[in-house]
Amino acid sequence: MNALPKFTLGGYRDLLLLLRDQGARFSPMSKIEKSACGDVFLRHDIDISLELALPMARLERGLGIASTYYILLSGPYNPLSASSISAMKELVSLGHDLGLHYDLTLYPHDEKSASLKLSREIDILGEASGVKIETIVMHAPFLGHSDIFEGSTEWVNPTFFQKNNPRLMYVSDSCRAWRDKSLLDYLNGKPETDRLLLNVHPESWLAERSVHRLTYLEKILLPMTLEPTRRYLMETVRPVWQSHVGPVSGYGDEDEDE
Repeated sequence: MNALPKFTLGGYRDLLLLLRDQGARFSPMSKIEKSACGDVFLRHDIDISLELALPMARLERGLGIASTYYILLSGPYNPLSASSISAMKELVSLGHDLGLHYDLTLYPHDEKSASLKLSREIDILGEASGVKIETIVMHAPFLGHSDIFEGSTEWVNPTFFQKNNPRLMYVSDSCRAWRDKSLLDYLNGKPETDRLLLNVHPESWLAERSVHRLTYLEKILLPMTLEPTRRYLMETVRPVWQSHVGPVSGYGDEDEDE
């Protein structure tokens, strides 16, 4: 009897190896329209940090597996920063595909204007990453927004096939939790489905051992997320400030007593 994986990179590796041992074929998202028995499609929504997606991407490359990483242009990270662009280029060099993770809460309500915004975001992401963007997926579907791009004929949207292919099982680790026993049933050969769309958020799997998800959020993920900002302030900004002489020498350089 197989068990659900631990939320660690080791646990994720074990999951991929188990799926492979069971005969899984890891297929690119661009092939989901013509999925076949045994296909596994790996979807990675990058909601917090592009840099934090790299450990998972490198692990997959080591196993000879390619997946699709969906990037937000309107999230808490800046996809156009030097570090993010470097991370995107590494994802591509590792053999992975990139897609747009669009946030409809920030889109116009009329469909024409929304479509123009989607096209602009795809162009921006393509220019920043240096690759053609062929697949899209909506951010935060739990907010209840109707996905007007679900049935897109111009770009591949895995949500359409998730909802319209009864033989395709969709499983997500949203909020660093499994919402039901679907994955467990799949691993143990119980479901009626015979192919899998697995949505894994890379930032949720960076613990070295099993910890409560709130402990992980506060003690592990938060410091990791803030580290690039700390590094930028201390390694880039601080030397400039330290060497800069203001027009009024010394002004602003005294620590006032509390």
